[in-house]
Amino acid sequence: MMKRDIESRPFPASACYFHAVRAALTAERPDLDPDPVLHELRAFSAWRGADRPLALPPTRHEVEGYLTECSTLHGGQLAAFKLHRVQTAAPTLWGMPYASMIAIIRRQRQRAFKAKRRSKTESLLALIGRLPDEWQAGLVVRMGSEPGNRKLKWSADHLNSVTHALLRWLAWCEGSGQDIRPAGMTFHAYACDLSEEGVSTRSASDYLGRILSGYCTACDPGFASVACEHVISRLNARGKVEGRPTKTGEQLVGASTIFDLGMEIIENARALGPRDLFAARDYRNGLLLAMAAAVPQRARALSHFDIGRTVMLLERPCLHIRLPGSALKLREHQKEHAGYDRVLENPILWDAVDEYNRMFRPLFDDGSAMFPSILEVGARVSAARLGCLVGNLTHAHLGVRVSVHRVRDNVATEASEELVGGGYIAPVLLDHRNPATTMASYDHAQGVRAARDHVEFVASRRSYSSTLRL
Repeated sequence: MMKRDIESRPFPASACYFHAVRAALTAERPDLDPDPVLHELRAFSAWRGADRPLALPPTRHEVEGYLTECSTLHGGQLAAFKLHRVQTAAPTLWGMPYASMIAIIRRQRQRAFKAKRRSKTESLLALIGRLPDEWQAGLVVRMGSEPGNRKLKWSADHLNSVTHALLRWLAWCEGSGQDIRPAGMTFHAYACDLSEEGVSTRSASDYLGRILSGYCTACDPGFASVACEHVISRLNARGKVEGRPTKTGEQLVGASTIFDLGMEIIENARALGPRDLFAARDYRNGLLLAMAAAVPQRARALSHFDIGRTVMLLERPCLHIRLPGSALKLREHQKEHAGYDRVLENPILWDAVDEYNRMFRPLFDDGSAMFPSILEVGARVSAARLGCLVGNLTHAHLGVRVSVHRVRDNVATEASEELVGGGYIAPVLLDHRNPATTMASYDHAQGVRAARDHVEFVASRRSYSSTLRL
């Protein structure tokens, strides 16, 4: 069959019909210039032919064929831009499902599926393979994928951290001429060098603990050193006093503030409508902040949020959050029988998830991941990237970078301030096994509350006609 000329064929749709489309687009999208959109609609209508009126929704085969022919005539970039204009009018002409279909076809053509990445197990084996041969077997048996006693297994994340710490230790020993066998003096010297590199005392303590643990496991089972443990213990005590440099009081903006920011971003995306992938991205980002504040879990848990599977809409206003143990920070042998199971009553969040699932989520792909990738079709945003997103969003809108973990601290602080017996409720909200972990937030909350109450008191006194005596 001869290729149909997209530009030169007569237009089967009537002028009256396009006038009605113009009026509808102007009413729904007053910010939009309708002329370029109508031009592409006319071209698409001409390509379809008189037997397929424009009012009839297109099939997937038609859209793919049109994009292919446009790409041949004009190149892939211009073809995608032309189809984007058709997509802009699709919600008005045919409804949101067809706009989503067109968006997915454009994405799949522009960003083809990437080759399958190495699994976490494969990546971990490759990392362990960089260690001396005699060390590798002791770490491999700790992998959850290997047979053996489940209580002796380490999580992939912990094993990854230990292996990196050992590699860094080996490099330092080689560069400084020190013996790789841990000793109190060498641990102290290594900690001093880490401090000079800008590593915090708490992090240095963590690194040394991983080195000792890895050495005892991989190189010399049964090895013990009171001197090494003393250095680690002393650094840990100093680190608790100094605090973590990445955690500041400015980051305690309040969980409600973060939730409200998320809903504000969602409202802005709603105002734009499901016009394109960037509006869907904004909605996704707003939902990320709202969910992080409402379900105070770590980034690895948020990366497992899947609409219909781990996040389920019950009868409004209830949302059911059910996560497997593999999504939680637990010892490897505990993950098989553990999990997170909560029901939230939040009508605002329920409406946001419902609208996102129906109107905005389909613009990414055909999947159900709550936080899909904008860069890779069919992929979800990784846990590490979710942490960066939360930090970037809070920095852009609130002027301070708040990490996902710091959002949890905000939840603990606000619960301690606002809820009756909040210091005892907060550990349940955050799934802290040790209430002392949450008590740090509770103690800080008392100081925050006292300062806030003082500011409010002074402000109220200043509203009096008499002069405030200070």
